[in-house]
Amino acid sequence: MVISGSISANNYIQIPSPASTLARSGLGLTGRYLYIQLKAPASASPVSFHIDLQLTDRSHNIRLSASNLYKQFSTQNGMTMQVPLSLDLNRWTVAVFDIYNLLSMSGLLPPTYTIHGGFSIKSVTMCANCMVRGVYTSDNLYDFVTLPPEMRFKFSFDISRWPENFAWLELPQDVVKAGTERTDKQKAEDRAT
Repeated sequence: MVISGSISANNYIQIPSPASTLARSGLGLTGRYLYIQLKAPASASPVSFHIDLQLTDRSHNIRLSASNLYKQFSTQNGMTMQVPLSLDLNRWTVAVFDIYNLLSMSGLLPPTYTIHGGFSIKSVTMCANCMVRGVYTSDNLYDFVTLPPEMRFKFSFDISRWPENFAWLELPQDVVKAGTERTDKQKAEDRAT
């Protein structure tokens, strides 16, 4: 899917569609990790994603909003967490959102709230400007080596060359408090230790 336009609020794809029967009940996905395969354009255009979460014993939803416009983690209006998203331009990236950790660090829920089993993904909104190949949820944390076949990019080179051609971004782990991003080399070193 290619999502483009000068105003991202007017150029987006929402799953499920607001007009569908699923819109009221939501997607009902409960995986801890949300994987989005995307490619930012060659220009520095804005890219945004919104993940709306339905909480089991709360009257309001929580939105995780990720964008290259955000420079640091923050919360807005007691219901939205802004997540900085730093993407390589014109390079396919797998962005992995650890929903448990994002909710824990958001401060939007009381410390006693049980996150495990306490939420479901109601909708995912992808705003301009980017290309999206797939959106997946899982309770398993994968890396580029262990991805299931249906979630893999097709390539004709040795798996060890994957980081040369694609990027892997884990949120919130890959964003340090200063708002900078770890390189693929640093991530590989972390996995080796």
